Amino acid sequence: MSANLTFKENFDSEKAKAALEDILAAFDQPENFARLQDAKDLAGNDMLKHMQVVFPLLTQIEMGVIESYGFTRDGEGVLQFAQIIKQMEREHSEIARLNAELRAHFIPPMVPPSLPDN
Repeated sequence: MSANLTFKENFDSEKAKAALEDILAAFDQPENFARLQDAKDLAGNDMLKHMQVVFPLLTQIEMGVIESYGFTRDGEGVLQFAQIIKQMEREHSEIARLNAELRAHFIPPMVPPSLPDN
């Protein structure tokens, strides 16, 4: 049995909920919150800037948390975590709710630019 398969078997819904809660709490830690707010202010309502400035910072914070749950601290670990959470949210409404809250940080609502009055 591969180590990866064993890991996936041990990462249950309770650990998934805890990981999501820890990620959301990490976003609210004073130092991270200030860094995120600065990045969001810099990006403004520009989705491209948001993807260039805010998204990497959120991902960096997330990687720091999921590492303690056995995921690698890289893009592969983030993708693996996201895939497992996506599978689990179908059967666990609390995981779905927490994951929706997490996604809202990554893809916030954007206000469409107002059209000029003619």
